[in-house]
Amino acid sequence: MRPSRATRLARTAAFVAGLYVVATGHVGSKNVFFTGEAGPYPVSVVIRPPEVIPGLAEVSVRVAGGGADRVTVRPVRWDAAPEGGAPPPDVAVPVAGDPELYAAELWLMTVGAYRVEVAVEGAGGSGEVSVPVTSVMLGVRDLPPGLGWILAALALLLVAGVVSITGAAVRESRIPAGEAAGPGRRRRARIAMALTAAGVAGLLYLGNAWWEAVDRDVRSGIFERLAVEGAIVRDGGMPALEIAITDPAWRGRDWTPLVPDHGKLMHMFVVGAPGMDAFAHVHPVPVDSSTFRVPWPDLPPGEYRIYGDIVQESGFAQTVVDTVTVDAAALAVDGDVGEGATLLPDADDSAWTGLPMALGEPRAEAPLADGSILEWQGDRELRVDEETVLSFRVWDPDEKPADLEPYMGMRSHAALTRDDGAVFVHLHPAGTISMGSLSVLAPEGSPMGEGSPMGSGAASPAGVVEFPFAFPQPGEYTIWVQVKREGRVLTGAFQATVME
Repeated sequence: MRPSRATRLARTAAFVAGLYVVATGHVGSKNVFFTGEAGPYPVSVVIRPPEVIPGLAEVSVRVAGGGADRVTVRPVRWDAAPEGGAPPPDVAVPVAGDPELYAAELWLMTVGAYRVEVAVEGAGGSGEVSVPVTSVMLGVRDLPPGLGWILAALALLLVAGVVSITGAAVRESRIPAGEAAGPGRRRRARIAMALTAAGVAGLLYLGNAWWEAVDRDVRSGIFERLAVEGAIVRDGGMPALEIAITDPAWRGRDWTPLVPDHGKLMHMFVVGAPGMDAFAHVHPVPVDSSTFRVPWPDLPPGEYRIYGDIVQESGFAQTVVDTVTVDAAALAVDGDVGEGATLLPDADDSAWTGLPMALGEPRAEAPLADGSILEWQGDRELRVDEETVLSFRVWDPDEKPADLEPYMGMRSHAALTRDDGAVFVHLHPAGTISMGSLSVLAPEGSPMGEGSPMGSGAASPAGVVEFPFAFPQPGEYTIWVQVKREGRVLTGAFQATVME
């Protein structure tokens, strides 16, 4: 059932009010993390986009094992001309004390999808890799109040000087030295001063109107996520999750301007809140240009946050968010099971219920549905903005490293959220990048397309999956890790505390 609009608005407002929205492809995490290979060089790239556009993005490149003589970075807009449409590369500077690390700053001049080309030259030859970045305006820099008062006082002083100089020029500029201005000249001086003051006031008014127009135009470019509405609907007597894009920017379209990401037009994550005891990773399909639908996963009634990852044709990636309330009546099946249903199950859809494993336990191990064990092997002490690798190992029931199958082209997928919903991130072994964006933005002829094995973790030890990341905020987090074995998607969950 679709709740009343007032109820939905109140619930969604309460949820969104807690969001620290600083990225498009994720919620609450603006930085981009990438792990891959630039030719013969294993590289890890971190890009910290600016919050205002134009602005400087901070880029750090780690070349594992060293051996690089020169590292360059270059931002290329999605619509840049093949020749001459992008600035020349900037040289990344070696960081003192760390022979593997290089740093650079790049100007992102406009809003939109970019790829950052990272090129490495050294004894092993040369190599290049592209990292997709979504450039958005996250806000404007407000003038500090104290500076505003100072500038206003200086402006008044300047106006007073102009008016005073005009009066003096009219009153005294054409009389002999030593003579006093007569009543007529003083009167003309006062008239000139009044006209000058009026003229300056008019100019100030027009200038302020121009400034406010520019300010409105700039603020209109501040990024806002597409507005969506989630609801439980019926599909041939079966419950289904429907996501309707209601944003005015989407109206009037007769097609869905999205590209596949891991072969899906939308990746939807359903998170039970506030208990973090239910989770699903499903893939809605379009039923029209603005509505997506998927069979409701095997989750109980309750309150759920939903996060939908989409990639537009330009490579621009974002995550849409909403909440849904699911009651027992909404999950009831009408008539014969599946009779008249139009939605087909997706083999990559999965659902999980249970309690996340706390990292405070002596051995942080989460059971998987086939009897395997997912073991946390990364750092137990997690801190804000510290780069880390979330490392896990899957053990089969015989306590041997498990053989893993590719899951939608990757060795593993993970999703993490701060328990209040302020942060949500979809992770791969390649990092936080969207593979759909990469398939659009990668240079022509590059092997970094949708079918590339990059990030699949093929070189990792048996059963090991790893995700580069840095937590953007302190708090309690739940992390779901998903792997595939014998054609079955398996999910394990952990509870972690991130400290300042």
